[in-house]
Amino acid sequence: MVFKKLVKNVKMFIIIVVFLIYLVIFYIFPEIISKFVLKNILNLSINLLNVDTTIHGDEQNLSKNKVLIMANHYHGVIDGSVLYKMYYKNNTKNTLYTVVKSNIVGDKTDNSYLSSMLYYIKDSIIRSLYFIPYIRGDKEDGTNVKNTINECLNNNKNVFIFPEGTTTKNGIPKEFKTGIFRFAIENKIDILPITIKYDKDIGNEKGDPFNHYKLFDTNANVYIHDIIESNTSEYYKTNDFIGLKNKTYDIICSPFNLPKKEEEKKGEENDNVKNDNSDKKNVFSK
Repeated sequence: MVFKKLVKNVKMFIIIVVFLIYLVIFYIFPEIISKFVLKNILNLSINLLNVDTTIHGDEQNLSKNKVLIMANHYHGVIDGSVLYKMYYKNNTKNTLYTVVKSNIVGDKTDNSYLSSMLYYIKDSIIRSLYFIPYIRGDKEDGTNVKNTINECLNNNKNVFIFPEGTTTKNGIPKEFKTGIFRFAIENKIDILPITIKYDKDIGNEKGDPFNHYKLFDTNANVYIHDIIESNTSEYYKTNDFIGLKNKTYDIICSPFNLPKKEEEKKGEENDNVKNDNSDKKNVFSK
């Protein structure tokens, strides 16, 4: 047991060192070189974490641009490595931007020593990984984030979002936030739902300290679903962002064999949303 932990610590140390080298490369070399290096670092990370990935569905959906990509969320380190590796394998010409919480890396209040250390290179990490940070509950910041997303999409980039806005241990989202779906309908943006499903519960609940040991030695099934197209979907035609949210939730949850909730919750949420303007606060608001 002690030896296995030692091996995992060494592997995680290698990942961190290689990533720090990438940060230097990002600032020195042209983007085409830094992205090539990043792609290979992601491959190395998956190999060192010993994650065996099986992909289901049409990978060509990842080669399309000007799309909001949405997925469930276990843990930032492993989800990011799996999904980014898959994306850059299929979309070699485009950069994937990701909306993340502003304290996704480098949080001084975290009990993790690693997270506290990362605080001092936080801005560099955000820039090098093409993150779009948002501050939860900040209306002005929410507007800025939406403008940034629009700018990326209008430049034919893709934007990746965890619509629940948090992580869960078993990967099954409890609820999606409403604001991003209102935004998608208002701007006629296609949505590509993706489900990632590991063979064990490796995720973090809110407030859990970082534990890198559980990220090792797992199998991941990744389901690439059909794109919800803005020019054909009835939700866009009728401006039904609640219906779009529930439809996306049902699709992403489908590999977990959960009962559908779209029609069941649609009427209730339509009543509630009339008296709830909190979705205007930021891109992930309910």
